[in-house]
Amino acid sequence: MSVSSRHRLALPLLIATLLVVSGCSVLPDPRQTVVPTDAGAASPPPVATTPDPSATPAQPGSESDCGGAPVSVDGADLDVVLTGDCPSVSVNGNDVDIDASAATVGAMQLSGDRMDLDAGSVDTLAVSGQDNDVDADRIGSLTVNGDRNEIEARASIDRVVVAGADNEILSAQLGEIVDSGQRNRVGAP
Repeated sequence: MSVSSRHRLALPLLIATLLVVSGCSVLPDPRQTVVPTDAGAASPPPVATTPDPSATPAQPGSESDCGGAPVSVDGADLDVVLTGDCPSVSVNGNDVDIDASAATVGAMQLSGDRMDLDAGSVDTLAVSGQDNDVDADRIGSLTVNGDRNEIEARASIDRVVVAGADNEILSAQLGEIVDSGQRNRVGAP
């Protein structure tokens, strides 16, 4: 074999070897450096939010008349007083005190921890979270998901569905009871 023949064979072999080796090399991910901006530097303008037309936000610390409209309460460490006809009330947060004893409540959803509700009659009440306390005159249908919630209806609760642990649901008169949790107490006070 001549020198030029060996060079012709070696060149493709060298190129193939380089291609294989370069395909196996590890390249670092591109690095991105973020430089902090001055607090006074331009920031994007605030975005205006449009309130949900289906729910009126309740004003914390004051009395809010539902006026036949759905009401929503969102936040923490709030005191809210609801009056009037409240077809639906949604409360999301922690450490919220709600006085709905002077309101007629259709459906109420409590989502959060350490809420305190005082109510007259509530047709449908759903409680999700931990360590909530509810005192009502009457509850039509009650659903509880969470732990260590205390619900008491002085007159009656027509239907109880409870999941979670260590909940206490008390009423002088109880209808249907579905308990799929652990260590829940459902009974008379």
